[in-house]
Amino acid sequence: MGGNLVLKLAGEWGYRPPLVAVAAVCPAIDLAAGADALHEPLNRGYEWRFLRGLMARYARKVEIFPSIFAPPRQIGPVRFIREFDGKIVARYWHFRDADDYYSHAASAQVVDRIAVPTLILCAQDDPFIRLTPVTRAKLRANRHIEFVETRHGGHCAYLSRDRGDEIHWAEAAAIRFLMSATGQPNGS
Repeated sequence: MGGNLVLKLAGEWGYRPPLVAVAAVCPAIDLAAGADALHEPLNRGYEWRFLRGLMARYARKVEIFPSIFAPPRQIGPVRFIREFDGKIVARYWHFRDADDYYSHAASAQVVDRIAVPTLILCAQDDPFIRLTPVTRAKLRANRHIEFVETRHGGHCAYLSRDRGDEIHWAEAAAIRFLMSATGQPNGS
């Protein structure tokens, strides 16, 4: 979700200092498509892992702020991400439902307004990050965005055969891009 947030900020700000450049690796740009992909049978393990973490954080919020957040038993069962977003996120952040939240929070709505150098790395074989054709077209049409979509890489698992700094290819590519975009030495 961090990549979605930074892209949303960049789209909402356009070109506004202090924002100089942006890089995102496997960002969840189309939130509804990603939530639906997480619920596919092959991705249920990911979904359950994310959901356990989200529910643990929610339980902690209930402990700290019992006058604000309802106990999980009052929320009812939460078995998948879309249900979490509908029952908890929408409820406490004043969205109608999960789809309303996805629509308002997705960077897909504003990527065409990004006006700073931006690198977006995605993998075609990412199990749950999905881009709609409309979003993909927006990314490719924006001259400020360098959209790199590799055939392989899964979800943030870009590893190189090279040793040293290059073994973590995505991180190295993002650092090189940001250094180059900000005029830092060795940013080629």
